[in-house]
Amino acid sequence: MKYLYTIILCTLFIASGCSIEDRLDRREDRLLGTWIIEKATFDEDGALFNDNITDDFRGDRITFFRNGQVEYLTGDGRFFAGTWFLDALRDLDDDLEFTMDADFYDASGRLAFRWLGTIDRLTNNNFNISIAEVDGRLRLKWDKL
Repeated sequence: MKYLYTIILCTLFIASGCSIEDRLDRREDRLLGTWIIEKATFDEDGALFNDNITDDFRGDRITFFRNGQVEYLTGDGRFFAGTWFLDALRDLDDDLEFTMDADFYDASGRLAFRWLGTIDRLTNNNFNISIAEVDGRLRLKWDKL
């Protein structure tokens, strides 16, 4: 009988667990809104230390909209618009890794840059992402406005 209760409790626990889609939806909801850069670093492949490049991003703002649209305004006034989406990948340890893909276009409609990154942290007030670059990783930390 004790074994039966254990099976029932485990079944209820598994059935009531959040699906990957639910977890993605919650992260998307947290991402919506406008963010301002807090810190930017670049980890060059093979380098012992990362480079603090926050000044290159000083004043940058990014706004995520519910319809998958994104707007990026640099501190020096350049504007880019584009699209974004989140995805979840399961690793070998059965943990979920959340990724973001975003494409940014200039005023003439040409692709200006693309982010293919891993979300390191996403709360209601902080958003940290690691973006793969050709020769290293760009790490951006954002604060919610």
